[in-house]
Formats: sequence, C-alpha cells, structure tokens
Amino acid sequence: MRTFCTSGPVDKKTCYYVERPDIMEEALDHIENWRYFTVSAPRQSGKTTLLRDIVEKIKDKYLTIFISFESYEDKDKEDFLETLVMDINRSNKKIYGKKMELIIPQKIDKIRNLIEELNEKSGKEIVLMIDEFEKLDEKIMNEFLHVIRSMYHDKEIYGLRSVVLISVSYLSGILEDNASPFNIAEHMEVPYFTKEQVYDLLSQHEKETGQIFDEKVKELIWHNAAGQPGLTNGLAYDLVTKKAPGEKIITVEHFEKTLEDYMYVYIDKNIANILHKAEKEKELIMKILFEPGKVKFSIYDKRINFLYQHGVIDNCGGKCCVRVPLYYKALYTRFMPEINGEKNYMATINDTIKPYIKKDGSLDLNKLLERYTEYIKLRGAIMFKGRNYYEGVYQYNLDQFLSLYVEAAEGKVYPETQVGGGRIDLLINLNNREYLIEIKTNLTGNEYEKSKKQLVEYLKRSGLKEGWLVIYSDAIEDFKHEIEEIEGIKINVWFIKTNFESPSKVK
Repeated sequence: MRTFCTSGPVDKKTCYYVERPDIMEEALDHIENWRYFTVSAPRQSGKTTLLRDIVEKIKDKYLTIFISFESYEDKDKEDFLETLVMDINRSNKKIYGKKMELIIPQKIDKIRNLIEELNEKSGKEIVLMIDEFEKLDEKIMNEFLHVIRSMYHDKEIYGLRSVVLISVSYLSGILEDNASPFNIAEHMEVPYFTKEQVYDLLSQHEKETGQIFDEKVKELIWHNAAGQPGLTNGLAYDLVTKKAPGEKIITVEHFEKTLEDYMYVYIDKNIANILHKAEKEKELIMKILFEPGKVKFSIYDKRINFLYQHGVIDNCGGKCCVRVPLYYKALYTRFMPEINGEKNYMATINDTIKPYIKKDGSLDLNKLLERYTEYIKLRGAIMFKGRNYYEGVYQYNLDQFLSLYVEAAEGKVYPETQVGGGRIDLLINLNNREYLIEIKTNLTGNEYEKSKKQLVEYLKRSGLKEGWLVIYSDAIEDFKHEIEEIEGIKINVWFIKTNFESPSKVK
C-alpha cells in the first residue's frame, strides 16, 4: 500500500506520485539538443524526484551520472577531486550495478580527462547531473565551471552531451553575470503542482484505499498549500494517518484540525525554512505582508531575488506577494505588529459575545463593528497616531478584535483566505456561516469603486448575499457606516477614522 510522501525524493513503489509531463519534456529536449542547464526550486518542491525520473528515462541511451555536492562545502581541491571520482563510481554502481577503474585528476583542469575516460570506457555520451551544486566552495566552483565551459565548445569530442546543475535557488554569478564561466547555460524552474495534479495525487489514495476526500477538503488542500508539493503531501498525510484513520470520508472538520496543528503545534520543515529565510529580510517581508500591493516585483533586486528563489514570495501581477496561504499565515503570525495589552481594551469583563448573536445563530457583524468603532474612538490616538506601523496593523488590529469575540462562540477568523478565485482579507466562520471582510486604507475614489466591485465578485462566487468593506482613512472627519446594494449584493461599508490628536492630548 502506497502513502503520501513527506520527505523526498519520492519512491514510486511506496509513495503516490504525480507525473509532470511538461517540465519533463522540457528537460529531455534540452538533453537531446546538447544543452547545459540549471534547475532551481525551493526545497521540498520535487526537483530531485523529477531529476531521478529523468535518469530512469535516459540511462540506457546515455551514461547518466547523478551526484550531489551536499557534503562538499568545506573540501579543498584535492579532497574535492578524490570525492568527485568516488561519487561518480557510486552513481555508476547504483544506476548500472558496476564501477569503473577511474584515474583521480590531480588538477581541476584535468577533469576533462576524466570525462574523456568515462566516454571511452562506457561507449556512451555523458549526461552529468549535480544536485546541491551551490554547496561547492566558490573558488572551486569557478574553476570547475571554467572547465565545463571549455568542454562545452567541444562537447561532441568529449562526449559530454549535457550538464545539469541543480540548486534551491539561482546559482550566484552564473545567470546574472555575462562574464560568468557558465553563461552558456539555459535555466529551468520546477513549478508547484497544478490543481489538476493535486487532485490526481489525492485520487490515487482514494482508488487504492477506498477512503474519500470530501470535495471541499480537496479544495482546501489545494488553496492552503497552493500546490507546493511538500505541503500538499504533508497535509494529506496528516489527514489520512492522524485525523481520519479508518474513516470512510475525510471531512472539513478533519481538515480544520490539521490546519490548526500546522499553524500552532507542528514544526513543519517547509514552514520553518520559509520563516528562517524571511528573517534575513525582515523589513522587506513586513512591507510585503502588511502593505500588500505596494512592493514592485523585480528579480534584479537582490533581496526580492533571495526571497523569491527560496519560495517565500512570488510575483503577483508585478507586485510581491506570498502566494502560499499556509506560508502567509505563518509569516503573518511571526511578523505581525505588536499591539501589547490591547485585548484589555477590546473586551472588558462586561463584554460578551451574546449581544452579537442573533436568534437564528447568525452573527450580527454590524453590531460588533459598532463595538469596534467604540474601541477605536477610545484607543485610536494611542494605536494609530504618530506610529511607524505598516498598513497591515489595521488588519491585524481588526483580526484580533473579531477573534476575541468570535472564538468565544467557537467560531474562527481566518486572515488572507482563498475565496471565489481571489484572496479575502478576513473570513469569519461561525455556526457554518461565512462572513467576508475586505480591508483597505486611504483609498482614492477609483480604488474605492474597484474594491466594492471586487468584493461583490468574491461574494457572488461564494454564494453569499452580504459582505463588508472596512476602510481606514486619515482623511475623514468621523466614523460612518453606509449600505449599498450592487447586483443584488448588500455591501456594508465601514469608514474607520485614523486621524487622531497626538496621544499626549488624550486624557
């Protein structure tokens, strides 16, 4: 019985496996056309699994060597050359079941002799694939690449058909620098799973076990992991082995427990790696998180390049964004602006959820937002005036306020949740009812109209008839609530004043 693989590379005999024909065809086309290329993708994205699959497809036609430089970081030249030959032989033994008697080069330049020797003894053209290439010492890397480049111009003579360098990010100095010793290389990225591939992965489990994922659960796995292979497999594995073992149907309730554990209990290696990389560019990631749509995406910005290549951010219509919702939620929690002690003002001992729950069990969100405006009137001068906060402080402030009340009624408030083909700022789920809230700051007239239309589209696609648009502005004189009907959809617009007198003048 196969299972969901949570640590790669994937063994097809024991793990569910998704075919990736497009990227496979591209790689095979490069090899057939004597191209040298680099492959990059964040960890747990399936790149090593893909490359091993390529080995299986070409090993009979070419002498395929697949090695890793993971342990090469501190090696000197002599140790590098000796280990290189040993690893080539280990690869030959694993793939072909036999070793060759090879001469260890005395200089890096003599690697060309090693390639000739491999070509002559095997009688085949060579495809050299090197994983974790970025671990190589920079000076040795530079010399090694010069040798590869020199052979590239006479590749037919050496029989070196293709060289594939694999890394978690763009290889420093290889792609950007025209003077690079390896600027003859193509570049190929390994994308995340498509929605169809995620569903294919889940259906393999359904067919083999008879256990079914509720359609909503499939959608939630797709949206929360955004096709990231490691997260997709991880969520599915947790559901079938820990949350619903023996159950015929994996339900939304099961998924909510898995999501809760991923956010607050488990130390997931994918999320931990994202948080670690984000810490290195804390100021930029906070701006991307809390001033959405404000940071222009540019691969030539080293900070953006670093976050992008490690899978932290993505390019969303020319702006930097965090595309994977699970990553966003983890980053949001880690980097959210501090609002110490505010809960004491958000809800006093006399405040309960009861006044905000209607007789039919639905949430009187407008009444709760009235209570929120009372809180802001009391604390706004301290919260918003003269503070160097990112705009996201407003979203987080409202999130904290609503959570305090909604969770008392065993409901949930979810930030940045996928709905109706987009991402809503806050989604409240209470008693199996959903409430969508879009948050904006200091809008122009055109942006205001666009925001209402966007919210209407989300609501229509979600099958809802009412939504909320909360606008924080330092240009309004007072708080106000307006109701507008657009295409049969009720839009509640709440204007929240942020322009207060300095805290010193507030008694």
